[in-house]
Amino acid sequence: MSCFSKLSPAAIILAITGCASLPNGPNVMVLPGTGTSFEHFRSDDALCEQYALSQVKGAEDSDSEQEVQERYDVAYVQCMYAKGQRVPVSGPFSDIVHHSTISPSAHVPPPPSGTPPPPPAN
Repeated sequence: MSCFSKLSPAAIILAITGCASLPNGPNVMVLPGTGTSFEHFRSDDALCEQYALSQVKGAEDSDSEQEVQERYDVAYVQCMYAKGQRVPVSGPFSDIVHHSTISPSAHVPPPPSGTPPPPPAN
């Protein structure tokens, strides 16, 4: 009788699914950078997916599937950002433009008193 025939089907399934698998791709949306063609974006995307995959190889044996995916996504976003693509950022978005309550002229000192110097001679 073989070693595997002594194991119950449930134990075999648990052993197979216990290891995290490598991600199939990123779980984040990245958009082409300003002035970037779609072909250039797709090229960067493919390169960065390979880079991210190389960063998590071997981690699937010790980390959970969620942890592996998070590490993959971080590596992918870092690569795409370095390539000049638009990546997600955390924090609230707003269309409100914040203006200073102090006018710029308040920071400019007044001109010196007296007569200004003559222009330089040519």
